[in-house]
Amino acid sequence: MLNNNLQKITALYARLSKEDILDGESNSIANQKAFLVDYAQKLKFRNIEIFVDDGVSGVTFERAGFNKMHELIKNNRVGILIIKDMSRLGRNYLEVGHLVEHVFPMLNIRFIAVNDGIDSAKGENDFTPFRNIMNEWYAKDISKKIRCSHKIISKQGFAIGQPPYGYKRSFENPKIWVIDEEAVNNVRLIYQMRLEGRSCNKISEFLSSNKFLIPSQYALEKGIKRPQKNARNKYFWGPNLILKILKNRSYTGDVVNFKTYTKFFKLKKSLYNPKENWEIHKNIYEVIIERSMWEDVQKTLGIKQRAPKSVEKNMFSGILKCADCGANLNYNFRIKNQDYFICMNHKVKNGLCNKPHRIMVKKLTDFVKDYINEILVFAKNFENEFLQLIIGEKQRDAQKNKKRNRDKLQKLKNRYDELDSLFEKIYEDKVFGRLSEDKFLKLSVKFEDEQVLLKDEIKDLETIISKETSESNNVNEFLKKIKKYFVIEEVTREILNKLIDKIRIWHFEIIDGIKEQKIEIHFKLIGHIKIPEKIKNKLAANY
Repeated sequence: MLNNNLQKITALYARLSKEDILDGESNSIANQKAFLVDYAQKLKFRNIEIFVDDGVSGVTFERAGFNKMHELIKNNRVGILIIKDMSRLGRNYLEVGHLVEHVFPMLNIRFIAVNDGIDSAKGENDFTPFRNIMNEWYAKDISKKIRCSHKIISKQGFAIGQPPYGYKRSFENPKIWVIDEEAVNNVRLIYQMRLEGRSCNKISEFLSSNKFLIPSQYALEKGIKRPQKNARNKYFWGPNLILKILKNRSYTGDVVNFKTYTKFFKLKKSLYNPKENWEIHKNIYEVIIERSMWEDVQKTLGIKQRAPKSVEKNMFSGILKCADCGANLNYNFRIKNQDYFICMNHKVKNGLCNKPHRIMVKKLTDFVKDYINEILVFAKNFENEFLQLIIGEKQRDAQKNKKRNRDKLQKLKNRYDELDSLFEKIYEDKVFGRLSEDKFLKLSVKFEDEQVLLKDEIKDLETIISKETSESNNVNEFLKKIKKYFVIEEVTREILNKLIDKIRIWHFEIIDGIKEQKIEIHFKLIGHIKIPEKIKNKLAANY
């Protein structure tokens, strides 16, 4: 076994969060790495590999360095894992406990937490679970302190969080935002273009085609520490990004705090706070956009920018999807019967789609009209075959999913009840002296945490099963809708809204010298229908 571990790597894991910086220099990444390497070398461990997460909280396990190491662990490539102390591995009691008590022993990984005196080669340490609980309590306490600190900073009139694009922190006082001279002109250009009547799409196309660095990439290249990952395309300005800049009141010099919040210290996802809970301080920082100009821009955001009547929004807008990248197809007007749709990603040249997926509106309209009429005839005149086709395929899948979900639900409920029984048993064991107080506390906390997770899973699964049951009536609902139509003489927006969910468009292909383009219509309630050839022959024979 020893020889086998010698062939595996010795993983050294270091982690530092923003909260840990409060502990001082001793926990810095550089010091952790030096400490771990020195320890590993003294014990003559081989094949040393270091994994690092800098600036990541211990309550989450979505960490790049940890995930890389975890992949090697799952592939049985790690023989020894060394950390400075248990809090470096994480501050989530359940997750850390599962790793230390189940995963590492099962994979025969020697686990060492140096400062806590833990070495799995020397046997089980009974105090380890309590350290995990204490680490989680510490994370919770730090979270409370940070929230309190944010409230104090906000009451003083300072902004919380990172400065938006166009601002940067003052070198003399990091609490103060000052204008970033390199980025500010781009912000002002965006506002000016909006006041000139350009849509967010048009502004984003202009910035993307002229290779303006997007804010996150600009911050990375300037060495500003931001949580965003490297963008797939550093010049792609999406319309939502433009809208976010146009709505940002901070550019008037105002401080707007608590626009988002988190429900629980373990949940890092931010939720939007109602406006009445925001804390606003006016005229605090240097002004990038004059208040009157900002207010004028807000008025334009309340209404959709309308093109001239000849270039009115097409009825297919918002329904067409690129079959390759999933993006919307954008409407482009030339002259009558020459207007067309094209993949948005291809149009702005962001590298996410290499083919235009262009389709002429006239061709699309004719296809949709013919296809809907074909479905109408099929459903009304061959209703049994229609029901068998839709229900036969979908119902089989639905029944399989429903049975699988119900079986899973029953197992979760059984486990929930089992935990109640186990809790009663360990309580009885504690009362009669068969179980120590420490062991009882460890097990009761573990059972209680598992039940909390099970309760959420059961609730989610019951919602899914309820939805599956209601969806069994979808086909009948669809039949009611289409029976209102005898035949479609003209495709209208109203018909599309009532019947069609989306239309997927492929790029054309040349097959035997003929240009062909695949179009796939997905109806509301029932999805895509592929009419069998034998039904098509019946339709042709009868009509």
